[in-house]
Amino acid sequence: MKKETSKLLWIKSSLLALAFIFGLSGVGLVCVGGSVALELVDVAVVVREVTSHAAVVLALVGGIVFFLSVFGCIAVIGENNSMIKGFTVIMCITFTVEIGVGLFAYFHRGLVHSNMVNLYLKTLRRYSTERRIKISVDRLQKKFECCGAMDYTDWFNTTVGKAVPDSCCIKEKPQCGSVVQSHAKDNIHVQGCIKKMDSWIWNHNFIIGGVGIGLGIAQVIAMIFSCLLLRILLTDYEEL
Repeated sequence: MKKETSKLLWIKSSLLALAFIFGLSGVGLVCVGGSVALELVDVAVVVREVTSHAAVVLALVGGIVFFLSVFGCIAVIGENNSMIKGFTVIMCITFTVEIGVGLFAYFHRGLVHSNMVNLYLKTLRRYSTERRIKISVDRLQKKFECCGAMDYTDWFNTTVGKAVPDSCCIKEKPQCGSVVQSHAKDNIHVQGCIKKMDSWIWNHNFIIGGVGIGLGIAQVIAMIFSCLLLRILLTDYEEL
């Protein structure tokens, strides 16, 4: 009985530690989601469907993870069989959904990229007629030091004509982008904003992916420990 008690305490302590990690991770993901939304506020005007969804998904996942951590702590401390079962089932469902979302994002990454390009090109055509678009595109091009969608020549198909906005210039000054010559790379940023944003997103996805893998492993361990705890509690109940 003493051996079972020590095992029970060890499992409970491990689960509480994992729940605490989940809670911190959940808060972290919510903060990252907010950071992405603020960092890409101008990008959202250009490719709203992509950036807004990314921020919402991160914040939503963070909220769910935090809820799970609180629910798990209450279940473990109270040694409530029903709550522990519920915690295990919710954890299993969450883990399955996370895998599904990850696989969907991986296999449809090409579609996301093409959508971003198409949305950006459509936005460029509205640059000269909508002030809000102009301000956001200029800020975006300055921030990422880029020009156009795939490269600076995308501007040649817009109302701007055979020129680029001044925000494309390496050293910005009035009318610096009015004449684009063959040695454009000496005066303007020639790389497209989609390529620059792809690099930015990839760098952040690498961090988020690492956190996701760590959370996934922790969730599997938590589910195993929950089953062990439930088994010990049911055994003790039957002996009574």
